[in-house]
Amino acid sequence: MQVYLSPMKGNPSSIAVPVILLLACLLTCGCIQAPGPRDEGLPASPAGSPPIVGSWLSIPPYPDGSRDLYLFKDSGRCDATVVPAPGIPPTSEVYLQGRWEETTEYRYLLAGEEITHHFTNDSHTTAAVHEVLRYDARTDRLTRDSDVDHPLERISREATIPPGLNVSIPWD
Repeated sequence: MQVYLSPMKGNPSSIAVPVILLLACLLTCGCIQAPGPRDEGLPASPAGSPPIVGSWLSIPPYPDGSRDLYLFKDSGRCDATVVPAPGIPPTSEVYLQGRWEETTEYRYLLAGEEITHHFTNDSHTTAAVHEVLRYDARTDRLTRDSDVDHPLERISREATIPPGLNVSIPWD
C-alpha cells in the first residue's frame, strides 16, 4: 500500500508556521525593505525647483579621463567647463554659457555658446550649442542626446563649483 501525503491536506498550521517564519527572516535581514532615498546626504532641492537645477559631472569616457561640469541655475542659466584629467596637462580650456528650458516633463533644451581657448597658439574658437537633455528620476542622472554613453551625475543640488575641483568659470 502506497501512502501519499498532500501538503494541502491536514493541519493548516503546518503550512502557516513555516510561511510566518520565512517572512520574519526576510523582514529582519532587510531583503524586502524599501531602498533609502538615492540623494541621501545631498541638501534638499529648493521648493519648486526643477530637477535639473544643481551641479552635474559627467562620467569620464575612460578611467581617469577629463569630465564635463555643468551648473544649471534656477534662473535658467547654464555654465559649464571641462575638468581636466588628473596628472595630464590640458591643451585647452572649454567653457559653455547658455540657457536651459524645460520642453516636456524631464526633457530640457540647452542653447548657448561654447568657447575654447587653445593653449598651443593662444587662439579661441566658438561653437553654437543646441543640446537636448533628459532627466531620469529613477537614477537621478541627466543624459545628453549627443553623448548618451557618458551621463551626468548630480554632485550637488546647488549650482556651484564643488570644493576640490581645480576649475573656474570666468563669468560665474
